[in-house]
Amino acid sequence: MNTWIERTDGTRIPIDAHCSFGRLTSAHVRLASPAASRKHAYLHVQQTENGSEFWLADLGSTNGTLRNGKRLTLPTRLSDGDEITILEETFTFHTEFDAAKTQRFTEPATIPLRALRQCWLLMVDIAGFTTLARELTPDELGVMVGAWVRDSRDVIEGNGGTIDKFLGDALFAYWPHDANAAERVAVAIRQLRERQKQPPKFRVVLHLGPGVVHGSAGGANNLSGPEIIAVFRLEKICANLGESAVLSAAAATALGAHVSSKSLGEFTLDGFPGKHAVYGLV
Repeated sequence: MNTWIERTDGTRIPIDAHCSFGRLTSAHVRLASPAASRKHAYLHVQQTENGSEFWLADLGSTNGTLRNGKRLTLPTRLSDGDEITILEETFTFHTEFDAAKTQRFTEPATIPLRALRQCWLLMVDIAGFTTLARELTPDELGVMVGAWVRDSRDVIEGNGGTIDKFLGDALFAYWPHDANAAERVAVAIRQLRERQKQPPKFRVVLHLGPGVVHGSAGGANNLSGPEIIAVFRLEKICANLGESAVLSAAAATALGAHVSSKSLGEFTLDGFPGKHAVYGLV
């Protein structure tokens, strides 16, 4: 058992992939308190080049999720020995993985499987988080951000996408490209745009390009490659322009009539030669 959470009575719950906490019967960790939310918190496994990272996110619960006694206001990376407290229940997180170390896994079961695939690449990130953190109490901020994480995740996974990474105040996701992917991605974009009518303000960035998909025995995947870096560059352009959503030229072309877009001009992307057309959603 490489990663697990331990109850105060010593019971161990192995973490092989993602793990949900809540009152739902389908939750991996069923919470006993009636004050707990049906979907209360979520433990997300993501791969790095050196191993696995484990991120904990509250899902907008009224009573919050604590890490080492402090309420979560953003998804946070867990370390071995961290305590997770939800109402009256406390769990200790344990892992033998340490993604901060430089060595790579060498056991056959943990060697990543790699495949180059054309993928739809999506980033959603909160705008002005520092200002929000000054204006709201930790409880208010935790509920707002947690609800945003929950809703964004539901939209992405509900339309066939995969959450690749939690990045503090951002989520990175992808869809392998196939004959029906553009339609599913377009539905997700429309639903995210509808969600933008509620706080917090957040940006949506979409690109289409090849990525290296890493698979693991634990069921988690992640992407790497230059096109993923391009999405981060596009996010900066989106922020600098004050836009709420931008598409790369490849994404705008492939989506076609599924969405309405407008040209925002051509821009340089640090580390990428030439200029690149960027489109905004109408």
